[in-house]
Amino acid sequence: TMQKLLSIIILSFCILQSAYARKEVVDDINDLPLDTLLSVKVDSLEIDSTTIEAPEEVYDKFYYIPRTSTIHIPMSINIPLIERRLNEAFSGLIYNDSIIDDDDLKLKAWKTRNIKLKYQADTLFYTIPVKIWAEKRFDLGITTTDKELNAEIEIDFQTTINFSKDWKLLTHTTILDYRWLSKPTIKILGMNMSISFLADQLIASNRNDFNKEIDKALNEQIPLADYMAEIWMSMQEPISTNASGYQIWIVASPENIYCTPLLGDLGKLTTTLGIKTKLDLFVGNQNPGSRRKTKLPPLKMYSNCMDTIDIGVLTDLPYELMDSVAMDLLKGTTFGEGRHSISVDTIFFYGKKDKLVIGLGVSGFINGKIYLESVPYFDKENVSIKVTDVDYKLDTRNVLAKIVNLFYKKKLKEKLENEFELPLRTEFEMIKEFGRNSIFDTEIFPDIKINGRLDDIGVERIQITPIGLKVSLDINGKLRLSVD
Repeated sequence: TMQKLLSIIILSFCILQSAYARKEVVDDINDLPLDTLLSVKVDSLEIDSTTIEAPEEVYDKFYYIPRTSTIHIPMSINIPLIERRLNEAFSGLIYNDSIIDDDDLKLKAWKTRNIKLKYQADTLFYTIPVKIWAEKRFDLGITTTDKELNAEIEIDFQTTINFSKDWKLLTHTTILDYRWLSKPTIKILGMNMSISFLADQLIASNRNDFNKEIDKALNEQIPLADYMAEIWMSMQEPISTNASGYQIWIVASPENIYCTPLLGDLGKLTTTLGIKTKLDLFVGNQNPGSRRKTKLPPLKMYSNCMDTIDIGVLTDLPYELMDSVAMDLLKGTTFGEGRHSISVDTIFFYGKKDKLVIGLGVSGFINGKIYLESVPYFDKENVSIKVTDVDYKLDTRNVLAKIVNLFYKKKLKEKLENEFELPLRTEFEMIKEFGRNSIFDTEIFPDIKINGRLDDIGVERIQITPIGLKVSLDINGKLRLSVD
């Protein structure tokens, strides 16, 4: 009987000691060594704010100055198109001097066949076939007489083409040579008399007038300053399209424009147009409006330019999106083994200067929140933002920190670093689709088309802010403008 009573007392003491031990874990867990804690068979550990302190939420000031994007547009102009336009501009009567009193000569000229063009380096060569009618006044001493002259001639011209700083077309036309297709004749006493020598003198005396008329016609047909001013202003209007189910807007704030000399080769005129501009990207149905519009700046000329585009835009990855992506990855996932396992119930992100804090609400062996710190980076291969250096800041005086480090840190680190990602491919595809719908493969003016592609995406900078990650994207590609 005494032996049974002693056994009951010892068993009761063990039960009380176990209950007391459980109360000590809850009230003063940090005072227990790790081996003692783990030898106690408890179902769970409750964590309050005094057990594990959340990292401080603090942010560096966010300064964003949009990076200047550089857009180079190689341009190719089909010379047969210029030929066609010239023939449309110069049809029928192309020169008319109807006043005889100033120089004793009336003169009219008609284009009889199409003009043919050839362009070499910076000079345009062309031949104009014309029919000439003239009326020459002859002084007979006591009186004058007017005589008609008829002839047909081919005139060879050359015109050099340049651009002024104020976007005017600078042309200089020169008559190179001419050939009589029918000799000039004049009727005297009912007979047609050849007056080639006189006609040659008339052409020589009117050569400069011919040259000026050609230059004037070219500038009237190609009002370059008006075209470029219209393009410059239209560039500053928000451009909208629907891409991947989102309404997106791009607002350009152009700063500078330049080009290379206009050169000719193999039936084409070529030049490269360069534009430096700030670009902003907005997602939403509301038109963001344009910035303060600027006037067309003076033209700058460079001997050569690259043929690429380099676009910088800013995009947001809000914490709500990050929370959702992480929850899809981790919710219900179990870490640890047996009675020491935990499940992730909630996850949230915030910033601590240059660190991205990952807060995990867990249940199981530990009930409460644990915190990890990480560094976001751009994974170029997967076109996504991922995290690295996932770490639990271990406080050696904190037993819970030791438990997390022992049982869960490695698996959490592997899971987050290997599988958590915020894809930017969608944004890239949206911008590419935007380009295809609104910029590429479009006819901006009759006979003027733009083709292009976006090839690559990179990230220049990731900054942690109170609302999420601000990601500066760098997008590269090529554009080409053709006039056909």
